[in-house]
Amino acid sequence: MLDFCGHNGFPVFIFCPGWSLMKQNRIKICVLLLTAVLFLALPVVPVETGKNERVASVSCDTFRTELSVLSGVGAECAFLYAPESNTVLFSQNADRRHGMASTTKIMTAITSLELLPLDKAITVGKEMTGVEGSSIYLVPGETLTAEQLLYGLMLESGNDAAVALAIACAGSVERFVFFMNAKAALLGCNDTRFANPHGLSDNGHYTTARELALLTAYAMENETFRKIVSTYSVRIPYKDTENGRLLVNHNPILRSFDGLIGVKTGWTTLDGKCFVTAAERNGLTLIAVSLGDTNISATHRQMLEAGFAACERTVPTVETTFRLALVGGKESFADVEVASLPAFCLPKGASVSARIEAPAFLYAGVRKGETVGRVVFLWNGKEIGQAELVCAENTEVRHISFWEKVFG
Repeated sequence: MLDFCGHNGFPVFIFCPGWSLMKQNRIKICVLLLTAVLFLALPVVPVETGKNERVASVSCDTFRTELSVLSGVGAECAFLYAPESNTVLFSQNADRRHGMASTTKIMTAITSLELLPLDKAITVGKEMTGVEGSSIYLVPGETLTAEQLLYGLMLESGNDAAVALAIACAGSVERFVFFMNAKAALLGCNDTRFANPHGLSDNGHYTTARELALLTAYAMENETFRKIVSTYSVRIPYKDTENGRLLVNHNPILRSFDGLIGVKTGWTTLDGKCFVTAAERNGLTLIAVSLGDTNISATHRQMLEAGFAACERTVPTVETTFRLALVGGKESFADVEVASLPAFCLPKGASVSARIEAPAFLYAGVRKGETVGRVVFLWNGKEIGQAELVCAENTEVRHISFWEKVFG
């Protein structure tokens, strides 16, 4: 049922004293005012819309039964998340601080993408080579583009590529790390701290499974990032040889899990195995994170399969255009519409209700796009989301004469 709510439920009248009128005119005006009071006191009939046959959720408690199979996930910290609707499907020690190993490079990549043009030519300096850990074996003096280094960063997990991008972006690794931490703070990740751009273990380098998922969701909004992390292999130059380097994605399930997009593996002795994945099926995107894992392939297959089995992406099926009475306008009614319908990650086969909260009428002069109310989406009596209700057109004021105001 769609309910309309007036302004405190009472009509408002304005009376201007000081008129000198004949007695019979006063009587006519009193009769007109009484008629108006009786008319406006009538109840407003709510507008009906079609039934909504979906259910939404914002808490992992909703999916406890459907995703109980994940109780045995073999990771110290794990998190399964639907970013579009900000829905948590599964959480295991998700707010515990933990080292992230090379999943750090998700932030390195998106920071670089926001600071460097892809065709930026970067000449490799000695300080960019010989970095501990995984490498694409950069050679001092060779020149690569920022895009080529990003592929080396995300496919082969090159620590030297991370340092090269950091210096190219900020002039030094330390300044680049400052940018990484500033971005994390802007995204509300208060339990994330970077000490380097590659992920080698450090006491001041940590995140949580939940916040790493949020960072990944932000990065996945960048189309170039999505393209890079979904690439299985690519060739880039080596010294003076055009296609001398073959880069192969370390993601173990990239080509074997239906719908997988990316994202990044990681491992150090102290942090253990770490993995972040993103997958999409039937329009629903899920992000999975595991830190300190024993078997990253098995864990992420289990989490993602369980999520897709239990949930679906649904846009609520409600009417999107309504009419409201218009006071003082050239027209008697004004069209209002839902600005945009949100999508929810829902357990399969449930249902959602919608309630319209808007005034009983509008005064003329409201402009197109101006917010006049909202649509509230409910499941089991609890609000799970909302959308703005806006005027669909400019409403023009009708200028009337004194005699029209008095006599009709």
